Amino acid sequence: MNVFRFELRRTWGGVAVWTLVMTGLLAGLITGALPAFLESRAGVENMLANFPPAFAAAFGLQMDNLFSFGGFYSFGFLYFSLFGAIMASGLGLNLFSREKREKCMDFLLTKPRARSRLFAEKLLAALALLLASNLLFIAESLVFYRAYAPAPLLLGHALLAASSLLWTELLFLSIGAAIAVFARRVRSVSGLATAIGFAGFLLSALHSLLEEEKLRYITPYKYYDTAKAFFDVTFETKYALIGAALTLGLMLAAYLRYTRADIPAL
Repeated sequence: MNVFRFELRRTWGGVAVWTLVMTGLLAGLITGALPAFLESRAGVENMLANFPPAFAAAFGLQMDNLFSFGGFYSFGFLYFSLFGAIMASGLGLNLFSREKREKCMDFLLTKPRARSRLFAEKLLAALALLLASNLLFIAESLVFYRAYAPAPLLLGHALLAASSLLWTELLFLSIGAAIAVFARRVRSVSGLATAIGFAGFLLSALHSLLEEEKLRYITPYKYYDTAKAFFDVTFETKYALIGAALTLGLMLAAYLRYTRADIPAL
């Protein structure tokens, strides 16, 4: 039994749906909303001026660069991150809790496969799916950047900004995997994944609202700042390292639990 191919076949459909949602949203945002937004700049500025500053902050509206391709793209990225987090955490939950939910973990472990290999093949399937999804998203982002951004075009800026979705998704994949292997039972993958994604969204909104720097340490959507990547061609090193450390640490914890824990017959 090739677990890698088996998991790819069973999970690619869900990832494809989420990818279509995100690429469709990006297309609508750039081809529809952005031109209308720029044409009515004065009216939008007047409208936003009537809202409390906290409202704009909570929804990621940064007035200093909002009326540029990079600023508008970064504003939309908060919602791409939400969808990507739900997709990636759901993928981790699904792959690493499937045998528990279907009550066949003890059967799987009787097969001539080491637990470490089973874990690795499941993880490779998840990484392959996320990479394919993000390649499409990044390619679409670059196409729209070339079509709608004013000269001079700085493709490196757009490439780094678009890649922040992948790094965020890898973190949420690790969160999902860790929860899946440490929890005794995952009753609803979709429900739990949605809760995880919205928890990150609320933390992001709370951080922007309160402007409390300490909150950023526990705000996954802020580890890879799209606006900074777009305008400064870099992530903030401290937070990017925190994100990377959490991703690797959670996946290592999931690996150790999966390969060493006693698995009762269900």
